[in-house]
Amino acid sequence: MGENKNFFYATAVLVGTMVGVGVFGVPFSFAKAGFGVGFLFLLLTGFLTLVVDAMFGEVVLRTKEKHQTVGYAGLYLGPVWKGVMFFAMVLSIYAAMLAYIIIAGDFLSNILSAFFYLSNTAYSYFFALILSVLLLFGLKRISRVELFLTVLFIAVVLIIFGFGVSRVNFDNLQNINYEFWFLPYGILLFAFAGMSAVPLQREILRGEERQLKRSIVWAVSMVGALYTIFAFTVVGVSGDITSPDAVTGLFDFLGNKIVVLGSIFGVLAVGTSFLMLGEALKEVFRWDFGLKKGLPWLLTVMPPFVLFMIGLRTFIDVIGFAGSLAIGLILIVLIFIYIAAKSKGDRMPEYSLNIPKWFLYSMVALFAAGIVYVLFVS
Repeated sequence: MGENKNFFYATAVLVGTMVGVGVFGVPFSFAKAGFGVGFLFLLLTGFLTLVVDAMFGEVVLRTKEKHQTVGYAGLYLGPVWKGVMFFAMVLSIYAAMLAYIIIAGDFLSNILSAFFYLSNTAYSYFFALILSVLLLFGLKRISRVELFLTVLFIAVVLIIFGFGVSRVNFDNLQNINYEFWFLPYGILLFAFAGMSAVPLQREILRGEERQLKRSIVWAVSMVGALYTIFAFTVVGVSGDITSPDAVTGLFDFLGNKIVVLGSIFGVLAVGTSFLMLGEALKEVFRWDFGLKKGLPWLLTVMPPFVLFMIGLRTFIDVIGFAGSLAIGLILIVLIFIYIAAKSKGDRMPEYSLNIPKWFLYSMVALFAAGIVYVLFVS
């Protein structure tokens, strides 16, 4: 029973880290590019995420010492790559946490404004304060909260599907717009990003590390299925007027109750990811830089809070900045870490992948092309 419980906790940690603010951009990107195009990108990015996360799991198991992504880059690739990974990871986490604070204010307003009228900004401050305090409780309590909230938001997605499926217009799923064909890529890459949770999974599975790969496979597959169901329902119902946050556009079709329900799902999703990304960043400062316990927490929660205070509150701009660039760079560095760890690791791993070199370098080229496209073409 203990093994199953830890397996569920570990899987929930990765699911909760992936399913955050990115999920709300998925239906909008599918509606813009065409559902079929979006679904193909989902299959591609989901598969690549699964491969890289499993590779990173092997790296973690090949290493005796505890690290986070930044520490593994320094250990296996040297200080320059450690700096690159630190920059990319911190940029992506701070931007994601800021995006969570922004959109949580909208969701909380949808849920609570009928009872307690506050501005969206005030609700954002409330969210940031409560979640920052929760980060002080540490990994074990967060993993338990993660499991509970993950089960809850899965239930909410299925409820939305249940209410919306009879109103799906299949004509909404057949359009293709070549002008926006690339839009789903960056959003899905961001939406599937959860690699920082893999070392946390190993901690939960201490003594049961053989389950790590299975936990990763289950988590990524579950998230891919959830995104497909969510996008199918939202795009099928609201079509061309699908909103960037996915939920608001459903009001005219499914009514206020579904908007509130979707907003509850939103708070659960961004709340779990805020906790898990925050815990991962705390561990970067603690494990990889040796800082004392209070300082890592402060360095984790203050920057996104301050950025929000000074006026960075445009959700789409923030999530766009955090998308393909930072996540793509992190995935490239993880591939090189994996290659190095195969020969430099100091521990026998519980599993060992056999991935051809040509495939590894093809993934590097693909992620690099995505970065170049976002920077210079789109």
